[in-house]
Parts: sequence; structure tokens; C-alpha cells
Amino acid sequence: MLKDSYLSGVVEPRCSVKSDRQEEKRILPSLLAVALSVHVVMRKRSVMKIIVRAFVRWSWLLVLCIVVGFVVGRVVSSTLPPTYQATSVVQLSSQTRTSQTQIIQPVASYSTLVTSDPVLNPVLKQYPQLDRQTFIAKQLVVTPDTPSNSFQIQVTLPEARVSADIANRLALLLVAQQNLYIKEQYTKAIQLANQRIASEQKAIDSLNQQYAATPATNTALLSQLASQIDQQRNIQNTDIASQQALITEQALYNAPLSVVSSAVPATKPSSILGSLPLVPVMIILFLSLGIVFISFLEQSTGRINSTYVLQQKTAVPVLGSLSWAKPMPPDELGLAKTQYSEECRMMMADVMFQAEKMQARILALTGLREEAGTSSVAAQLAVLLAQSNRRVLLIDANLYRPSLHTQLRVSNEVGLAMLLEEARKAKVNAPAGKSDHGSVETLDKLSIERFILPLEIPNLYILPAGITDVNPGDLLSMPEMGQFLKWAASPVDFVIIDCPALDHGEAHILGTLSDQTLLIVDATRDRLKQVMMVKNDLADGGIKLAGMIVNKLGRWV
Repeated sequence: MLKDSYLSGVVEPRCSVKSDRQEEKRILPSLLAVALSVHVVMRKRSVMKIIVRAFVRWSWLLVLCIVVGFVVGRVVSSTLPPTYQATSVVQLSSQTRTSQTQIIQPVASYSTLVTSDPVLNPVLKQYPQLDRQTFIAKQLVVTPDTPSNSFQIQVTLPEARVSADIANRLALLLVAQQNLYIKEQYTKAIQLANQRIASEQKAIDSLNQQYAATPATNTALLSQLASQIDQQRNIQNTDIASQQALITEQALYNAPLSVVSSAVPATKPSSILGSLPLVPVMIILFLSLGIVFISFLEQSTGRINSTYVLQQKTAVPVLGSLSWAKPMPPDELGLAKTQYSEECRMMMADVMFQAEKMQARILALTGLREEAGTSSVAAQLAVLLAQSNRRVLLIDANLYRPSLHTQLRVSNEVGLAMLLEEARKAKVNAPAGKSDHGSVETLDKLSIERFILPLEIPNLYILPAGITDVNPGDLLSMPEMGQFLKWAASPVDFVIIDCPALDHGEAHILGTLSDQTLLIVDATRDRLKQVMMVKNDLADGGIKLAGMIVNKLGRWV
């Protein structure tokens, strides 16, 4: 039993427009306040939600980055263990700078002897695990310092104790060998000087004997012998001076080389790489790369994460954004206090203001594809408009997959399809010469009111899709469809049309017959490029796209 008829309210609402508007002025401020508060809260949370949703969506990639970072860290730790540096310093006595002999060499010459076989081989023999060539090329560094007359022996190995031990062994062995060698060289030089002096003394003694045996009358020979004796004595005196210098230097430079700084085991790795915990570092590194890659994927895929970005890119106003939630029964929406219900109220307010601003009464809702939630959004919008004291007719024009009758719990035996079929039959069966009469007259004869059902919600009526075997395109493209919409809009404030998805041509037909078209964007499947293409296609087809409603915005994946 129907509560009232569709046309019974034509006169009454029009006679009470003033009272309706007064009630409207009373309701709108509270509605605006609720919408504004929800908008502020959602604005603050939007950025964090976008980030969290992206992380949850790509959680498998983040887990993969952590695993790869752990494996790489372990591999790098095993192939590049931390190394420890130890340094010993060998000093050459500064007094050797005044040496007049060639026995003591410059400090640079001694530094090169560290890698010589007599020094290196005995030390490396104690550490058979070390490769000689690798040790010389990468693990041993000898640095001479001419101004300070010293050189450093620097050893870098994975074990701090071994590094210090080898550096000290090399320094001590080099010092011992070279000091002994220098001492032996002084001894040999002094012995050679003594031999020369003794030989020169014998020569002088021989010349003195010849001089004594020469007659005094042989002045020429005596003069020659005296000259040779003087010359030989000068040579001897020079050698004696050299001998004394060698003896003095030997006493002064008994141990010219000394270890002034012994190497101690290092407590910290010498390299930055070795000082870092490689496993955590690699995990953080790969996790950071994964986050950068996720950001790139989110940008490149054109996923709709923000209504602000969508509105900026498309230059089409976003009249609402609905979080992912199971739609509640429409008759419970007005009493609910959930986030979804508040979002629906804000969406209704934006749509209503936009429509009244442009004096639009017939609103077509469509999506880019099926299951975008168009029917649910249309039902929620119609219910909230009716609860805001507007008379609303909700038409289920999705003849392919009707669902409004299920959501609003009404019969689908009669509806739009049967209405249009009977209108077509009435036109075909019209008497000759009268078939060109206006479609409104044809539709009036059908008592359209019997197809429109009032709901328990005041001010809300529904025209179900109905059942038909005829191609929906043939029905919706009939001239009677446009005439019916004009007729249906006269008793109500708004006509809400639930259209098929845009991949059906009927959505474009209904869009041209409507005052405004609202695009339902599925945030889980639709992409920014697709929305922009649809916007251009609708504009080329002469369809007025008033705005977009983003649905399922809060879904994690």
C-alpha cells in the first residue's frame, strides 16, 4: 500500500515554498558546520593516510628490501671485514746530518728497506696466512718524513693485535739490522784507514832510509826524496784525520736508528666502512631505496590518493570523497554518526550547492567502469537530499546491472524499462496522423505515476530499472526518455539518475539529457590519466561535467 502518490505532492510543495525555504535556512548552517569540521579533520589526516596506504600497499616490497639489505649486509661483512691500523715510528738521529761519511744514508733510503727480503720475510714467516704481494700492495704503508728525519711503518689488517705486532716487528728488526750494519761499516772503514796509514808509514820509512843513504853531494836526489816524503806525510795526515773522524762518528752514532713510537692495538676500525654495523646500515639503505622507488611508482602509476591533486590536475571540482566502507542502509544514513556518514553529508551539501547555483535539477551519476560504487553514491545522495527537505526522484537507469531496488528494498517488476517499452508501443499503435504528437501526451496516457514508487523516507521516490529483453541502448535513446525526464522533474526538486558506466553508450545519452553529470571515481582502480581522458571525452560530447565524487578513497590496497 503506497503512502502517497508522486503527483500528489506537486501542488503542495509549490504552495509551501516559502516555509520550505525557511526550514532550509534553519538546517543549512548546522549542515555547513558539520561539513566544515569534517573537512578540517580529514585535511589534517589526508597526508598521513596517503603515506600509510602507500606503505601498506607496497608492504611486500618493503619486506623484500629488508631481506635484501640483511643478506647484502652479511655478505659485505664477510668479504669486507673491519680493519685495524697500527703505526710504529722509526727515528734517525738528527746528529747524522753532520756526518762526513757515506755510511749513514738519508731517512728515505732506510724507509725503502722495510719491504726488503731481509726485513719482511722473517716477519711474514710468523704469519703464514698473509700473502706477501697483497701485504706489500694493500696492507703495508711506509711513509718517510724528511723534516723530522723519521719514517712511519703502518700496517692495516682485520686483527688489531696482529697489525700492531707486525708493525713493531718490522720496526725493531729494521733498526737492529741497520744499526748492526752501520756499526760493521764503521769498523771496516776504520780498519781500512789503519791499513792505509800503516802502508803510508812504511813508504815514509823507506823514503827516509833512501834519503839517509844518499850522498850529500847529490842534491837533486835529496831534494826529490824530501819532496816525496812530505807528500806521503800529507797523505798520511789526511788518512789519520779521516780515521779519527770515523772513530768519533762510531762513538757518536753507535745506534743511529731507534723506534721512538711503538704500535699499539687499535680499539676502533680504521675505515668508516669498517666502523659501521653493515647489516643495519644495508637494511636502512635498501629500505630507503625502496621508499624512493615506491614514491616513484605512486607518481608514475597515477594512483588517486588525494582529492586535491585530482582537482588540480583535472580542473574539475571534487564535490565529495567517500572512504572505503561498507555502505549502510540508506534509511539509517541520516541517524548515523560515522566518518562515512559525515563524508556523505558533506558530499550532499557540495552537490546541492553546486546544482542550485547552476539551477540544475536533473543530475546524472556515472562511473568510469562497473562496480565503481555509482549506485551506492546515488542512493546515499538521494536519501540525504530528501532528508534536507527536498523532493527527490531516484531513477535506476543502469538497465545492465540494476541494484537500487535491492538497496532500497523495493520491487523491480515494473520500472523504467517497462515504461519506455509501453511508450514505444503506444506511439507505434497511435492512429495514423497522430503518431507525431508530443511524447508527453503519449507518456501521460500510460499513467506514469504507477511506475514510480514512494519510499518510507519522506520526499523520496524511486523509479526502478525494471525487467526487459530489449537492448537498453534502444530504450534509453528513445525521444520519450528526454520528454520523461522533463516531465519527471516538474514535481520534484532533484532527479538523480543512476547511469551505467561510461563504457556503455547509454551513459553519454543520459548525460546529454541531464542538467549536470557527476563522475564517480573509484580510487582503488581508476587512474589520473583515465579520469583526464574521460573528462575530455565528455566535454567533446557536449556533456556538462559538474564535478567528481571520489569513492573508496580510504582502501589500503
